[in-house]
Amino acid sequence: MKPLNRVGRKAQTIIRVANEKGRTLSCTFYFFNGSEFVASSDRLGPARMVRPGTVAVSKSGRQWLAVGGDHTNGAAGWRFVSSQVDQPPVGGDVVRFIDNPRALKIRANLDAYLNYYQSVKGVLPRSVVLRREQLKACGASPGQFYKGVCLEAYA
Repeated sequence: MKPLNRVGRKAQTIIRVANEKGRTLSCTFYFFNGSEFVASSDRLGPARMVRPGTVAVSKSGRQWLAVGGDHTNGAAGWRFVSSQVDQPPVGGDVVRFIDNPRALKIRANLDAYLNYYQSVKGVLPRSVVLRREQLKACGASPGQFYKGVCLEAYA
């Protein structure tokens, strides 16, 4: 078995201690802010109920990271993550674009739009909406951040 990250080890400890005390846990998901336990639930539920950066761990050890959104309105969605890698603190996931010609063209258009917006308004927009195929071509997911701007998917 591969070694678990900090959050996975903490969830295992919670389950092990409950079993040692003879308790049956009705909760199947455990929520962590960083590596600090914050809540438990019987289902994963909508991401808007938690802050971005919250990690949800199931009893089986699978993990999801709340991405996108903000601290006031909650996260925009869940992203499945590896249970072996510690997740860095999140103010939103940072996009690491793929470097193929199509992705470079999309990024150039996005940069031009952000420069134009900032020159007109004086600030960057909170979010930019792209088509799902544009996000996929770039290697990005909805809720990730690019230059401080949240990338959202058009439905």
